[in-house]
Amino acid sequence: MNQAGRIISLEALSGRPTDTVPVGLFTWGFDYYWKAAGIEPWKLVCGGVETWHKAHTALYERHRPDLIFYSGAGNGTEEPTLENETSDSWFVRDNNNCNLTRLIKSSLTPQDADSGGKDCDSVGEIDSTQTADQLVAEFTGWGSLYLQGLSRLIADLGDNALVLPHHSPAYICACYAFGFERAMEAMLSEPELFVYVCDRYASGDELRMRDLAEAGAQAVFIADGWASCDIISPGMFKEFALPYQKSITEAAHKAGLKIIMWNEGDILPILSDEATVPFDAFAFEQPRKGALITVDRVREVFGPNRCLFGNLDSEELLGRGNVDEITRAVHEQLRQSGKNAPFILNTGSPIPSNTSPEAVDAMIKAARM
Repeated sequence: MNQAGRIISLEALSGRPTDTVPVGLFTWGFDYYWKAAGIEPWKLVCGGVETWHKAHTALYERHRPDLIFYSGAGNGTEEPTLENETSDSWFVRDNNNCNLTRLIKSSLTPQDADSGGKDCDSVGEIDSTQTADQLVAEFTGWGSLYLQGLSRLIADLGDNALVLPHHSPAYICACYAFGFERAMEAMLSEPELFVYVCDRYASGDELRMRDLAEAGAQAVFIADGWASCDIISPGMFKEFALPYQKSITEAAHKAGLKIIMWNEGDILPILSDEATVPFDAFAFEQPRKGALITVDRVREVFGPNRCLFGNLDSEELLGRGNVDEITRAVHEQLRQSGKNAPFILNTGSPIPSNTSPEAVDAMIKAARM
């Protein structure tokens, strides 16, 4: 058992070398938790407080990582009911809010059973500051369920693992609020309106970070996206995305939190801009879309004293599950990071539900050899 996972992770985030390389498990939503915990997917997608806590702790017990992502505590204390099952879907009643969710078996995509809506849908038609005020609510806190679940997980894991709650910069929140196509259009044709919506989200960042710190968190994972050069130009990145990476970093540090910034896609043209933001660690996606993003290329720009998160391929490499191939890839990442440079082994994107737990074990074992 690695008793000092939290401690060595914080050492790396502080820019110091560690005797062993910390390993994080990059998970998102309910993906992969259900498999590692041995819980049927429909029981977790609308799961209550106890099911979600079981999923987090079971993930830790199964793999013993040094960092574990926190994905919330459900909507309440009541557990869900399976109301119907077809060949392609489960229909699940959330007994905390009475909503009926359709969970598609092939993709594990949850959607509202009546409307077909998904959590990532736009908030509505934002065409003015007035509609923005109506549709984008002021942030008033994470809520007691979320924060109590976070505190409980931190207490239960103790020094064994660093618990990472996560959020996104205001730029990304605004993109989701508008919807992808409308967001891209608004940045070009209505930049003042787009920035207004960004600022509305950013106004809650100090409270967000303070809540997390008061719940016991010591670090936060900030997931950017749609902020890379396969989506927007370097100029648009500097104008619309970079300011909100800076502001949420300031908010996290003000609350006493270490901050990890993750940007996906082609970041190569903007690496020097990213390196100007004083986040404690930088995480990045595995090579995709023709961009050869490697640890050594990022290390060259960020220097030897800033913590990097690895970008091991969670989709293809772990999907193939070849232990020797995984071991070689892990050791190559460590080599590229450089001796004594602060580094946390991680996948470049969240671990998919179809990943074999044995492949995850192989990744962790290789880092600790």
